[in-house]
Amino acid sequence: ELVESHGKHLDVSWDDGLVLHTQMRMTGSWHLYRSGERWRKPDSQMRVVIEVHDWVAVCFNAPVVETFREFDIHRHPGFGRLGPDLCTAPVKELEECARRIYDYPDPTATIAEVLLDQRVMCGVGNVYRCELLWACEFNPWARVSDLSIDECREVVQLAHEMLRANLQRVERITAPSVDGGLAVYGRQGKTCSRCHDVVRVTHHGEANRVLYWCAGCQ
Repeated sequence: ELVESHGKHLDVSWDDGLVLHTQMRMTGSWHLYRSGERWRKPDSQMRVVIEVHDWVAVCFNAPVVETFREFDIHRHPGFGRLGPDLCTAPVKELEECARRIYDYPDPTATIAEVLLDQRVMCGVGNVYRCELLWACEFNPWARVSDLSIDECREVVQLAHEMLRANLQRVERITAPSVDGGLAVYGRQGKTCSRCHDVVRVTHHGEANRVLYWCAGCQ
């Protein structure tokens, strides 16, 4: 989702809040290869490998390699019990999730923030958050207190269906008619398939997560 460099430090952030931190010092380096291409350094010097379709990123000889979760108070184990897992939740628990959004303790919180609150429901990472908001045509900055209970039920039910549909897939597909399978996530500067406006990107919320949305139809 995001790659940031700070001097000889490199942070790679994933959509679920995981951050891979590598410190190069004088010996470390990152290489980028096409899939199947011969590495320029021996396997014994490899510290990290990240593989995606057609590409492989390899970190060699980095003295410091570690992972951590970016700050989010809603992930802290002492902050409250986790909500139902949307992949397995029965109808009764889906209704409970909708009620948790509707009765959210902070009525000024935005729906974009609340969807990532694991106390409300589990399973919605940042990709699904952006795609859900687009599918429901919700403005990401809308306050949860402005949503009706039916709108809360709509986003919970759709989240349940998206997660279930992607259980056996390697790559997430939330908008099958869109090239790449995603309606807005990672598509900044491209045309919205629904209203033909431009998809935009910003950072949002206390955790400053990346947010993709279409200003034309959300």
